[in-house]
Amino acid sequence: MMRFIFFVMLAGAVLFSSCKTMEPEPDVSLLLTLPEKFSTNTKKDDSPSNSVGKVSGQWWSFLGSDELNNLIDHALTHNFDLKALNARLAQAQANISKADAAFFPSLNFSFGGQKKGTQVKKESSSSSQYDGSHSWDSSLTGSYTLDAWGETKSAEQATVSTYKAVSQDLNTATLELTAKITQIWVDVIAVRNKKQILDQQIKTNNTLLKLLKLRFVNGRATALEVSQQHEALVEANSQVPLLEKQEQILLNALALLSGSTSAGTLSLETTQLPDAALLPKIGIPSDLLENRSDIQAARMRLTSAQWEIKVAKADLLPSFNLTAQALFSSGKLDLLFHNWVASLAASVAGPLFDGGVRRAEIDRVKAVAQEQVNLYAAVVVKAVFEVEDSLISIQKQDEYVWLLEQELAVTKVTLRDARVQYQNGQSSYLNYLIARAGLQRLERQLAGERAIRIQERISLYKALGWDGSLLFWKK
Repeated sequence: MMRFIFFVMLAGAVLFSSCKTMEPEPDVSLLLTLPEKFSTNTKKDDSPSNSVGKVSGQWWSFLGSDELNNLIDHALTHNFDLKALNARLAQAQANISKADAAFFPSLNFSFGGQKKGTQVKKESSSSSQYDGSHSWDSSLTGSYTLDAWGETKSAEQATVSTYKAVSQDLNTATLELTAKITQIWVDVIAVRNKKQILDQQIKTNNTLLKLLKLRFVNGRATALEVSQQHEALVEANSQVPLLEKQEQILLNALALLSGSTSAGTLSLETTQLPDAALLPKIGIPSDLLENRSDIQAARMRLTSAQWEIKVAKADLLPSFNLTAQALFSSGKLDLLFHNWVASLAASVAGPLFDGGVRRAEIDRVKAVAQEQVNLYAAVVVKAVFEVEDSLISIQKQDEYVWLLEQELAVTKVTLRDARVQYQNGQSSYLNYLIARAGLQRLERQLAGERAIRIQERISLYKALGWDGSLLFWKK
């Protein structure tokens, strides 16, 4: 009779297991509609026929710098934040292995022995007698819980989704790291350009001061003109420590991101800004769902939360357990496995009353899933606006650089006219000095704005989440 009951329970458990549905909870309604296209266009005709080609490799290869490639390669290997994320990814992988282990039966053993002795003395005149015995015991116990309702499988899927989310977190951190390194590298070049311009300006101002002093000795310049030129030279010299400070701080930042302990380990020789004409194909907003790692990570966390709802619901249903045990006991070790008792049992267990704990857990994980829905929506919307911001920034920065170049050209003409008028005695030296100061200021400013122009494109790559082979067109 017991055997019949056991096999009935086993057959029922298998039947229930075959009827289970292994799908996560359906998505909570995502009240979010993506626009069909980005509102800001950097190009009227974005068709592939107008592209200038494809760049293979990582996104930063469009800058064409081996120095930058080496810097980023070193950072990808030695950056401490990436190492920490790799360790977190290993933890998530271990959690999958732990979840997979629940599909297998557990088997435990124990082995022990004891020695028992008794010393007895019946009379004071008699000698004591010793009575001792040995015993050996061991056991082998196995148990298995059938995944009749898909609870174990759902838990495994939740951990897999979490692993995928962490993997996407690593991709996001990698993209952010490469973008930050590239932007700082451009900043370093811009500062060095400013220093080169400033050095030339200091030489020019110094030469002009010597000429004015000579003219003053010959009575052809005033003391005020000499003082004004000396002031311009001092003002230019005062900018040198600021640029040197900025350069060293930027190099320290690069060393930190590269996983180095000293900026002296960096080898940066580039002094000219790379070409900023290349732009990637923008695509449409819905492309971000596939290209952005942070969006995919948010999606995976939402999927994990939906599987957790399945786990919580399965916890309300009965569980089917199989257990087997073998006990061995003997007074002699060589006879231990000749004396044994074996048992095999099956049981059904389920909650009758828990004060609403399991129902509350279902409500909790549903609320977690709703939270992940809103976080997912927030990441998607943020991604769209990041691209929009990058596009408008590129467009306006390009316009600004072009206008500065026009202003510089006009200032050069003004400087030339001011010099001619001063030499002809038609204008004061102050007018010439103001024109030259304006020209020097514009030259330094333009070097910085051209660097920002490149950095805006880097921000666009980051916002698009693109990597690998990219299609480019010329602005």
